[in-house]
Amino acid sequence: MESLPQTFIKILESLVELHNNYKRPIKSKEIATRLGMNEGTVRNIMISLRAMGFIDSKTGPYGGFTPSQKAMELLRSPSMMAGISDIAPIAVEKQGTVMYATNIELLDMLNPFITKAIIKVMGNLRQLPLGSLVKIGPTTNARIVIEGQVMEKNDQMREIVISIRRFISIPKVKVKEISSKQVLVISKGEPLRAAARLFSERKIRALPVVDDGGRLVGLITSTDVARAYVEGNLDATVEEYMRSEVPFIRDDDDVYDAINLMISKNIGRLVVIDDKNNPVGIITRTDVLGLLVD
Repeated sequence: MESLPQTFIKILESLVELHNNYKRPIKSKEIATRLGMNEGTVRNIMISLRAMGFIDSKTGPYGGFTPSQKAMELLRSPSMMAGISDIAPIAVEKQGTVMYATNIELLDMLNPFITKAIIKVMGNLRQLPLGSLVKIGPTTNARIVIEGQVMEKNDQMREIVISIRRFISIPKVKVKEISSKQVLVISKGEPLRAAARLFSERKIRALPVVDDGGRLVGLITSTDVARAYVEGNLDATVEEYMRSEVPFIRDDDDVYDAINLMISKNIGRLVVIDDKNNPVGIITRTDVLGLLVD
């Protein structure tokens, strides 16, 4: 038996009840009034339901919608399912999490120009003004992130409708599966001139710094070398100018953790280390983007 999102089910149930009461075709406005929903949203869903064979329509001044036999069979089925049932943070205008989404239903999926989503919200809907830009996700299980603009609000049903601007699904992939496997490093005891030479020859801007055991202990950048030059101290060692705080991630971590780390630190790359803290690769924003759009 075909499954539908909860909002679709509620609209079908209302259609059946109204049709049984009035014994005539029902208009989308009547269903919208009964459910406290926007009539445009209801109309869009009715069009989708008709395309799927759940309702029939009749044109003219006495026209409207009637439930099909397929709809009656669905509503009698005990296995009706919801949409993407999950929980996800909702951030408004990049202000951070203000509330949570407990259910996401996608609408108009066959029309890429007007794709919308109905979001069931847990929290104060006043924090989601019409027209505001929101980011929902990632969802805990499906790992979905949706960004869009709030188009409608329904306080009674605790729902908002957003116009989707971006939809991303983050695959479950380990960092080591997409990171580079070759990483150039430099020892902390090397002269700074050696780092400058590598920057020039390899056209790079940063090098992980390791100790005698090959473990990651720092990062040296072209900016650090430039500072040493200004200070007239190019005879210094790498250790004297390296940065001890290195943005790194373990090769066995999830790529989702790498994305969050890059965003929180506003950086474009991370050093990848193994369980012995040895640098084994580099993961960049480009690597992540390649995974998301592949």
